[in-house]
Amino acid sequence: MSPGHRSRADPPIRPPLTRERIAATALSLIDEVGVDGCSMRLLGSRLGVEAMALYHHFPGKGDLLEAVMDELAAEWDLPARGTQPPLGRLRHLVRSYRATALRHPRAFVLLAARRFQTERSLALSERILEALADLGLDAAESARWFRLIGGFASGFGMADAASLERIDAPTPLGMERGSAIAPYPHLRAVAPHLRVDKLDAVFEFGLEVLFDALAARLIGRP
Repeated sequence: MSPGHRSRADPPIRPPLTRERIAATALSLIDEVGVDGCSMRLLGSRLGVEAMALYHHFPGKGDLLEAVMDELAAEWDLPARGTQPPLGRLRHLVRSYRATALRHPRAFVLLAARRFQTERSLALSERILEALADLGLDAAESARWFRLIGGFASGFGMADAASLERIDAPTPLGMERGSAIAPYPHLRAVAPHLRVDKLDAVFEFGLEVLFDALAARLIGRP
């Protein structure tokens, strides 16, 4: 048999086990079974290796989850400086961030519950703060708006993940079910406007209120 020629009995050649491949597979697994269901043993099985092999790349599950957060952060889009005004760039980013919740509702909880500590997320935070500084905000003001915008985006992303019922045991949408709200006239009145098919409109309304408030603060500044 000539060198390089594989017989049919040869095992298939697997791609090398890298941090990037492990993290991407972990994200795919979390999309299926959730963060708690993504054990190192199950992940190793999915990759065709023993769980111990993963520990050569990640000392523990916490380190792995940080890498998964990096995979999520890679999907965010903050337009380059100078391509559009800072407020427009930030609006675009918030929409991009929300889209992550719609694509990865089971994994999105990581973004809401864990601190950003990876190189990619820190670099993105720097670019967000750069955009806020470009608006003329000082460090204290930038910190407040950074927190406020992040809180809105993360909170709405969590609402998306639960309300779209793409995760196990989602928050019951009691206000959408007539019998539960029958004794409450104000809930009955607003219930049609709280349906999950209204989420896009509510998100855009919140984005408008938030950025209109920021724009109003900038009036009269040099």
